[in-house]
Amino acid sequence: MEKREIRVLLIEDNPGDARLIREMLAEARRVLFFLDHSDRLASGLSRLALTPYDVVLLDLGLPDSQGLDTFLALREREPRVPVVVLTGLEDEELAFIAVQQGAQDYLPKGQINSNLLVRSLRYAIERKRTIDALEESEERYRELVENAGSIILRWDKRGRITFFNEFAQRFYGYTAEEAIGSSVVGTLFPERDSSGNDMTETAGEMLRDPGKYARYEGENMRKNGERVWVSWSIRAIRNKEGRVEGILAVGQDSTERRRMIETIWMQAYHDALTGLPNRMHFMEHLSLSLHHAQRVGEEVAVLFLDLDQFKFINTTMGHTMGDALLRKVADVLRSCVRETDTVARIGGDEFTILLTQIARSEDAAKVAEKLLLLFREPLAFEGYEIPVSVSIGISLFPEDGQDAETLLKRADTALNHVKEHGRNNYQFYNTDMNVRTLERITLERNLRGAIERGELEVYYQPLVDIKSRRIICAEALVRWNHPDLGMLPPMQFLPFAEETGLVVPLDEWVLRTACAQSREWQEAGLSPLSITVNLSTRLFQQQNLVHSVARTLWETGLDSRFLDFEISETTAMKDVEHTLPHLDKLTGMGVRFSIDDFGTGYSSLSHLKRLPIWKLKIDRSFIKDIALDADYQTIVKTVIDMGHNLKLVVTAEGVETEEQLAFLHASGCDEVQGFLISPPLPAKEFAEFVAAQG
Repeated sequence: MEKREIRVLLIEDNPGDARLIREMLAEARRVLFFLDHSDRLASGLSRLALTPYDVVLLDLGLPDSQGLDTFLALREREPRVPVVVLTGLEDEELAFIAVQQGAQDYLPKGQINSNLLVRSLRYAIERKRTIDALEESEERYRELVENAGSIILRWDKRGRITFFNEFAQRFYGYTAEEAIGSSVVGTLFPERDSSGNDMTETAGEMLRDPGKYARYEGENMRKNGERVWVSWSIRAIRNKEGRVEGILAVGQDSTERRRMIETIWMQAYHDALTGLPNRMHFMEHLSLSLHHAQRVGEEVAVLFLDLDQFKFINTTMGHTMGDALLRKVADVLRSCVRETDTVARIGGDEFTILLTQIARSEDAAKVAEKLLLLFREPLAFEGYEIPVSVSIGISLFPEDGQDAETLLKRADTALNHVKEHGRNNYQFYNTDMNVRTLERITLERNLRGAIERGELEVYYQPLVDIKSRRIICAEALVRWNHPDLGMLPPMQFLPFAEETGLVVPLDEWVLRTACAQSREWQEAGLSPLSITVNLSTRLFQQQNLVHSVARTLWETGLDSRFLDFEISETTAMKDVEHTLPHLDKLTGMGVRFSIDDFGTGYSSLSHLKRLPIWKLKIDRSFIKDIALDADYQTIVKTVIDMGHNLKLVVTAEGVETEEQLAFLHASGCDEVQGFLISPPLPAKEFAEFVAAQG
């Protein structure tokens, strides 16, 4: 599929922030971004004058311009280019004012990831196009109205029609004889609808104050019952004596304009796939609901939902099935709420629900429980039954926030808490989550500079031959020696490194460090050992992976036959046609591959046989209870036998007891790794450990 091309101008004076933005845009899959960078407003404006850009990323604090003036100067020069404002956390209020003044969005620095950045840029472009289309449409129809025939009516102070021109006769289908003498409200304006009431009120105001002139648009009825929209200009008329005797109304048919506006409004405020309100519509409606709730003293709840398995379904079954699933989910969500509530799709597999007029938090919990119950059964659609579960975060007004952005953000925080603790559940927001979120943000910022500051360290854990107990390999495992928090294990920082893309430079650093260390050990006389490095999904998907590995081997001087890579089962199976070329090129160089954590992902044996791998590593979750659980014993034996039938070496991870080792030895396992042999060790201690083993 051909990538969509978007040309971006970044006006940012901080080289680090600019480099990070460029890296994030480079990660986009379905969009090809062309980024130009200016570090001054003046140079940015010069670029805009020469080059047509799709969108501008603008830092408000520049050496030659500060604050809101920066945005206003840009808007004055190039009013039709959509702008996304970049801001520090302390300047969010200023950025919000810029949005009110015409910016399409703002992004707080330090909280941006690739997906959020790409989504914001695309949203800014689409929203600007929609608004421009609406303005152009209104202008076009305004010109048509001014040059078209007009409905001209007069009625007296009692509302009886006294004049009905020919255009009105053709338009409404009444003859002049039928119309004159009849009540304007009830004949042309629906008596029981708001249109009739509004016209009565407007005309009454003109009669009370004859100097006034009013414009009004309302729904009218033709003789055949068809509803049409008419835009009216209304004023009072006087007789020769100067007394007010009635109303003169000149009307234009605005039905098509109204329909076009409604269509454009639907496009601007609704999700095209599901028909649900989109993020912009939801946020505006939430803001209005909060104002009403504040006046009458009611509670409001925001539910933030995420489909737990959507990414896997979308990847394995295709985007057409993924779209069908999203439409089905939208239908299910609509069925769970009242007419007064609002369901929206705000992006990807993320949905929100606004619950108004609730008496207590338990009402929101009941809706969440109802949703979890509904999604407990597989969703039937398109001839399939697809198991889907949801994770739900909930925030409440007024206790969790006073404005729409805060409530949505805190519902999202609660949702992330659910996803971090097993998914398929719901959670109310609490202030402790905010503390954890800030800690996570701080940790992420610190990690960005950890490599440069020398805070990262590679530990090495031995793999041994189960029969000879001889060390044959060392797995490289990263640790973070945080200046304040001490030594951090991978699970405390690798997950968000994966999310943000920081895992790519992190993995590259581990690879380079481990290769250099292995070469150093060999030169020091240590018996040659293979070095095993874990490849994250993100690094494995890099287009320049093969070149990067080759360069690292050449620069460190390590022979490729001493380098093994571990990739997860999920990474290997995600896109076999994409995976195979990488594997073939690297194995052709002499590098070997292992499947890590085998048994925890989704493997196809036919695909597994196609991959040029030499080793399977059984996940520690299966090893933990093999001495006690017959089912785990059967699973482990089966994997060992299967691996050997495929002519693969089989390694067991997480071996901690002699009983586990004995079972694995008896079952024919080739290699073991775990704390029974040795925990991961710093390079110096690992070398001493190997030397002591002889």
